[in-house]
Amino acid sequence: MSRLSVLLCSEGTYPFYQGGVSVWCDQLIRELRDVDFRVFAITHSPNRKAQFEMLPNITGIDELTLWGTSEPGPVIRSFLEIYRRKARTTREVIRNSFLDLFKQFLTSLLQGTQPEKMADSLLMLHLYFRSVDYQKTMSSPEAWELFLDTLQHSPGYSSFTLQDATTCMRWLQRFLAIVTVPIPSTDITHSSVAGLAGVPGVLGKLTRGTPFLLTEHGIYLRELYISLRHSGYTEACRRFLLAFQTAIVKMNYYFADCVTALGSFNRRWQIRLGASERKIRVIPNGMDPSQFRMGQKEPREQLVVLTVARVYHLKGIEYLVRAAALVRERIPPVLFRVVGEIADQSYYQYCLQLVAANKLERNFEFVGKQDVPSALAEADVFCLPSISEGMPYSILEAMFSGCPVVATDVGNVSEMLATTGLVVTPADPVSLAKALLTLLEGDEDARAYRETMARAAKERALSLYTTEKAIGAFRELYRELSDGKLTAALYSAAQR
Repeated sequence: MSRLSVLLCSEGTYPFYQGGVSVWCDQLIRELRDVDFRVFAITHSPNRKAQFEMLPNITGIDELTLWGTSEPGPVIRSFLEIYRRKARTTREVIRNSFLDLFKQFLTSLLQGTQPEKMADSLLMLHLYFRSVDYQKTMSSPEAWELFLDTLQHSPGYSSFTLQDATTCMRWLQRFLAIVTVPIPSTDITHSSVAGLAGVPGVLGKLTRGTPFLLTEHGIYLRELYISLRHSGYTEACRRFLLAFQTAIVKMNYYFADCVTALGSFNRRWQIRLGASERKIRVIPNGMDPSQFRMGQKEPREQLVVLTVARVYHLKGIEYLVRAAALVRERIPPVLFRVVGEIADQSYYQYCLQLVAANKLERNFEFVGKQDVPSALAEADVFCLPSISEGMPYSILEAMFSGCPVVATDVGNVSEMLATTGLVVTPADPVSLAKALLTLLEGDEDARAYRETMARAAKERALSLYTTEKAIGAFRELYRELSDGKLTAALYSAAQR
């Protein structure tokens, strides 16, 4: 019997970036050793080095770099192939074979039509770009003129300035390169996000009938809404970007044979954004308990509050700094320690300015990447101040380590912790400080409270959130998809 093969698609995560989704991908491949994985990774800059071990059951890694390359699209190694593609891409070919397809795509995008029409337009573009040059086509005067004309005749877009249109066309030239990616033949396509990385799943299903599994950690579209609030783009550009990503997300939901959610929070958002309720399965994240130890913490003068997170705005580090200033007023020796890579240098500098402004240089430190179990063993409280999350591995790590948790009420955090942690309103440093002081202030009483909460959290994690449970659920899903049983069951349910 041949081994099952899976095309695992990622975007800005595995294997070139650290983070929770990357940990999940590594865990999936590592635990399902009898499955062959081909990895397709969308990266945001070229020449990234892999951050994870190349496991024996990875048959290859294909990469699409969105930014920082001279031309958009995957790298073609053969000079002869590049020459032939460019030679085929005449203005006549663009006018006769491309413009109608591009018009269909733009109309589907700007008018918000059904997911089937968006998918059909992407499929036609995928077939077109099998033999012609992407850059020469997309940078042609004909493509630009059609884009401008379509904007001008689309409701809500006619007021775009030339600068707006130029920005949006540049985005489109990069994003649409996804249709040029060759889709390898596998038994299943599994995307770790409902964004561009899901497009190979849709195209594979349309061209080969390959089952498509979609797993979401955070809610892609919701996090985009939040990120755009911090961007410097014009309102017109934000509208275009949201229209594009909304169309891609809804298409992913529509064509996926199964959509997995980390918890009820994700599931509600997926349904709200167009996923069929009957397709959704809840599969929480899991951890290997043996990686963590729960030891007796000796009393010490300096209490340590640990945060494990990549440093960028969705992690809410600025609110942690403000909360730290309030806690320091009551507990002068307290130390706040942030473990994790700097994902956004400008945001990191902003946080450093806040540390300096609040005179917290001796109470707040960024230490970069470190061994997480060791860092947890030295901490008295774990704190995650995020403004958006899915089901953070860092909280699971704290639960398994017996480190009491204070976290914001985002994503599935409340569901994870139940009554075994303290949950506060996001972006509220006063509430965050009060919760931290509940666990830190009061010597023996506070210490006893921390120990009680830590034991309860570990018991909950052991009963619900182990690797064995999480990976076992995906193994079963793979089996159902490869056998065709899941697709048949969904079809039957749709007919009722």
